[in-house]
Amino acid sequence: MPFKKMQKQTYPPRQWSIVGYPGSGKSTFAAQMRGPALVIDADHRFTEVMDLCQGDIFQLSENKSDNADTDRICTLMQQNMPGSGVQTVIVDSLTAIISPIIVKAMTDKEKGRSKNLMNGFKDKALAMRQIIDSVTRWGTDCLWIYHLNDARDAKAQEVTKTTVSKLEIARLLRCINVQLEIIQDNDRRGMRIIWARKGRSGLVLWDDTDTWVNMPEKIEAALYDDLSKDEQSTIKAATISVFQSPSHAVNYAVEQGAFNTIEDAHKIYNHIKQECKPENAKEMTALWVEEVRSRKIVLLQNMEQ
Repeated sequence: MPFKKMQKQTYPPRQWSIVGYPGSGKSTFAAQMRGPALVIDADHRFTEVMDLCQGDIFQLSENKSDNADTDRICTLMQQNMPGSGVQTVIVDSLTAIISPIIVKAMTDKEKGRSKNLMNGFKDKALAMRQIIDSVTRWGTDCLWIYHLNDARDAKAQEVTKTTVSKLEIARLLRCINVQLEIIQDNDRRGMRIIWARKGRSGLVLWDDTDTWVNMPEKIEAALYDDLSKDEQSTIKAATISVFQSPSHAVNYAVEQGAFNTIEDAHKIYNHIKQECKPENAKEMTALWVEEVRSRKIVLLQNMEQ
């Protein structure tokens, strides 16, 4: 069979992540992604939005437990993805796949079944790499779903946290090009573009349909329309891959307005390095850029209130 010509795409592929509180509409949004779609349904709730889906939906396995087992996910995708026609892979949710590994490691440590908590974190890192490789290798659109929840920090102050760690998000950033967050403003619901590799960031698009109808298309238009290739390349080039030194990273954070002083930034930088234990400079850079971005979003939200 002769080779086929590659077709120019209007927009970059939809390699997206989406975060929001439970029940905020993440799976409902996923139903608007291009079909046919394969759902890794680790939350076991995707059937609730089947009527809203665009095109056919494939299940990973009739065995529900396979959806949260990265070994089985890898095996089943290798067996069944070639020739399937799948255009989008939906991971719903990353929280349900990764969190149990951490809980098991902590429980084993507490019950005396394991003396080294780091073994559990190594298992988590391996699982994260495995699922990322399993999902991204096929060149389809991807949607990675994870959750927000309310917690309290060391000073008992209420904070909002993601249910996957900063390090997992940093690793995920390597294979996605857009981060989305569902937000609520009284009776209306919207989608905030947290970050885009080659498009506009910080925008909010409000859903006037209650089911995110045509929202992926609206997001693409908001991200890329009227941006030249050179402008997209400039945005991409502004994404830092590796800081030259910790001092460079700290100065960057202050220049971005995420911290008031070098001392404050340096303290948090060291805390993240100790807490997350990145394997290399690229991972630390991704962690720090995400921290700076998150702090800027919080500052912006406080200004809007």
